[in-house]
Amino acid sequence: MQIVHPSQPVNGLNPEDVFYAVDDLGTQTGYGFILYQYQPGLYPDCPVNLYFSIDGDPSSRYLLFGALVARARILQSVNPQLRARLYTNISPADIQMKDFYLNNGFDCDETDEILRLAIPYGDGRIPMSCTVAPTPLHTWDEQNSLIYRLQMNEITFVDLNYLQSLIHMPHFMTLGLYRNAVLIGEVIMAGQGNCCELVAIYVEPGSRRQGMGRALLHRMMAIMAAEGVTAVTTRIMSRSIPQQKLMNDFGAAVVGVNMIFPGMYLN
Repeated sequence: MQIVHPSQPVNGLNPEDVFYAVDDLGTQTGYGFILYQYQPGLYPDCPVNLYFSIDGDPSSRYLLFGALVARARILQSVNPQLRARLYTNISPADIQMKDFYLNNGFDCDETDEILRLAIPYGDGRIPMSCTVAPTPLHTWDEQNSLIYRLQMNEITFVDLNYLQSLIHMPHFMTLGLYRNAVLIGEVIMAGQGNCCELVAIYVEPGSRRQGMGRALLHRMMAIMAAEGVTAVTTRIMSRSIPQQKLMNDFGAAVVGVNMIFPGMYLN
């Protein structure tokens, strides 16, 4: 059995970041890839995060894992002064894969947590020189512009199909925060009945650590409360200190774990 690379890019990934396990008959028995992510806003203490995925039979898994770890160290060495973490994701119920990663030196402390937030009293105070307004999303261009702004602020899971499914929910709003008429942050919430989810929130880097995110989320939750929402949930990465701090301002309580992220620091 051997590990080979494709001859051309796969799903936008460079050939050297994609791995196939092939047996002696030339049959593919496994597949893996690695994705370099620079995320200083989400993880200021570890801005380089190398996500990898493995799919294959047990014998392929070990070969692919070794090749991916070796590739991760090459990618990390490009900017050795930046702290880097190699990680993947598994279901909380997947005990076999959890043991596999623990036995290979990974920790399984990071999770995708489901939180319940307390709706604060009042409308909240918007900082001086700032205003809020719903983000217009009537056209394809407006929707794609929002997705682009989210991506520029390290929020990559909202694509056009997902956004359009949110737009059609009974409770939906994207609220923008403006400072001197310049857009500096947005928050998205959606839901039905008396329940709503905080889907995403960002504040531009130059306006962070000034209470802007807290003020924007407070106002959005007040709007949703006026529509009859009494329960708000969200999901965060447990390792993200900025996410934890903001959610703790709203009395966050962990109500479930959606995913486990086995990982290891490379430096």
